[in-house]
Amino acid sequence: MAIKVKKGKGILFEAVPDNGQVGMRVGENGRAQYVWPNRMVLPDDILTKLKKDTVPFLYPPPKPIEYQGASWIVNMCADADEYRNALIGLDQAFGDKLPIFNHPRAVAMTRRDLSAKLLDGIPNLIVPKCVRFKADANNSFQKTFEAEGFKYPVLVRPATSQTGRDLVKIDTPFDWVKVYQTHWYGKYHYMTQFVDFQGADGKFTKIRVAFVGDTMFFRGYNPSDTWKIFAAYSDTPTDADLLRYMDKIEEFEKNATLIQVCQEIRRRCGLDFFGIDLGLLDGGRFVLFETNAAMSILRPTIGSADFKIIKPQQDQIERSLRGYMALPAQWQSTEG
Repeated sequence: MAIKVKKGKGILFEAVPDNGQVGMRVGENGRAQYVWPNRMVLPDDILTKLKKDTVPFLYPPPKPIEYQGASWIVNMCADADEYRNALIGLDQAFGDKLPIFNHPRAVAMTRRDLSAKLLDGIPNLIVPKCVRFKADANNSFQKTFEAEGFKYPVLVRPATSQTGRDLVKIDTPFDWVKVYQTHWYGKYHYMTQFVDFQGADGKFTKIRVAFVGDTMFFRGYNPSDTWKIFAAYSDTPTDADLLRYMDKIEEFEKNATLIQVCQEIRRRCGLDFFGIDLGLLDGGRFVLFETNAAMSILRPTIGSADFKIIKPQQDQIERSLRGYMALPAQWQSTEG
């Protein structure tokens, strides 16, 4: 089967997760909606325009399909664990033929264990050791801990988890029971060396940086009383939390060390639109938490705070994304 794409138009590449599972929810119109895990998160207006400028490609197709005449591709699959087969298929079909927004090879390298190796050695950035393994026996976690030379504490989480679900911290040999209380059997997991990032002020501070092409944006600031930080501003953000973040933008955008660290991360990753979470250490250094293309950067934030407070920064990121997506010749996959 052949599908002809109009001149100048592209392909919107989406996929069913490798495990075949998607979520469901009731939308604002009262109808059922799919909830696709670990995909690139775009604002509704950008996604609507994108769909008008593309033909859809949902992987895997029931029959082989040949797309003729496409000028570019936008890859919505943002997690190497969730969409391994789709990313391989996309790369084999178009990897060296067309500009691809968030190229599948770059997405593949954001897998936590591969990312740890890719980003190791960046000055002023601590990249914790991370390994990926399949938990298929009662002692899988302890064996991995010993075989890989980890020291307590470590963090353990299932692959594909971007929300902290089933994330556990193992401080002593007596804590392994925490893992076995989760749905662990037969699943791939990550084990990561925990780096204590508590500051002299007693706070654990996470910052988030977003990238659109070569341009970086300060996207989150959350000083917390606990190491387990999920949200960009606060787990239950208030107006004060958002104002605190806005007050920090100029300070961090002038932080030469942070800029150098982020520029090198961007260069090594080769993604077009993605985010990184870093822990802030005393002495001006940082610890890497994660880097991925599934991070929520422009999705409307829920909560009781007045999110119009952060709208100027969000609008700036969105304007940059609109302009960048309209210029496939500038996408990272066309460099070098």
